[in-house]
Amino acid sequence: MDKDAILEALEAGEFDGISHEYQSYTHGGVETWVTMEVSGSTIIVEKHSEGKFFDGRENERWDKCTTEHLTGPDALRFIEKRLYYFAQRRPDLF
Repeated sequence: MDKDAILEALEAGEFDGISHEYQSYTHGGVETWVTMEVSGSTIIVEKHSEGKFFDGRENERWDKCTTEHLTGPDALRFIEKRLYYFAQRRPDLF
């Protein structure tokens, strides 16, 4: 795996348009799922969580979404952990 070439390809926008929603999982009544999308040279990672709690009278639902914008070395670390979709676009780098 050529890390420098992968970073150059990312910065050149060659992975633009790649997106994926990872399998959701439930833990302790909280459902969580992660989506990622490459826009230009930035990887946008959204983590969604939703669940409910009992407030003493009824169940209250809640949801939360956090967004990270990864560029440079942070984006490269993300790619290293999730090679599959990036390798399909540029198999010569992996």
